[in-house]
Amino acid sequence: MAFVEHLKNCTDCKKEYQELSQVWHALPFDYTEMEVPESLKGEVLGFVFHKRKSGTETFMAKMSKLAMMLKSQFTPVSAGIVAVLLLAIIGLGITNIQEINRHAEDIPIEILTAIPLKAANQSHPGTNGIAYIVQQGSKKNLVVQVHELPGVVGSQVYQVWLLKNGTRKNGGIFKPDEHGSGILTYQLAEGQTFDQIGITVEPDANSSQPRGEKIAGS
Repeated sequence: MAFVEHLKNCTDCKKEYQELSQVWHALPFDYTEMEVPESLKGEVLGFVFHKRKSGTETFMAKMSKLAMMLKSQFTPVSAGIVAVLLLAIIGLGITNIQEINRHAEDIPIEILTAIPLKAANQSHPGTNGIAYIVQQGSKKNLVVQVHELPGVVGSQVYQVWLLKNGTRKNGGIFKPDEHGSGILTYQLAEGQTFDQIGITVEPDANSSQPRGEKIAGS
């Protein structure tokens, strides 16, 4: 009775009560059709998954930022509902990703082919390596490992080329470590095959066709 009497004279509580009543009656039927602005989705998801830029920013500070973000676009009641829905969506997304990752971990990796790589000329006779075609489920990857490579300078990179019927396709770039070893993983397209592998040293990462010296190959 005291509560009902209070509502008669308090505009703020009356408005809040009306909002709560509307939401309470509408939620069981219409909540699935509630539209959240795309811009807000992006802001909130970006906020949740954003990597920490500073170790001094606390969890409570982040929560305060999220609350202010919602408050600026919704009434308190609506903001609460939107926050719950967004957190539920995020939770389901994380659960699905974890489930997919667990399933992927259960699929064994099979080495289909091992391709020896050797020096292409006598300038660097010690250069050697091996390339593997590996399969996990329906995905195939090319893994290239090369050792005793000459060092690169400035913007220079090593580029892998996949040759098929005389046509070269870019298989990715890499830089060797201080010991001259380099590794590259390239996901093969469905049905993609090649006859040979070539590795050249390129002046930069923008080569669509070889511009530099061939260092190694199959």
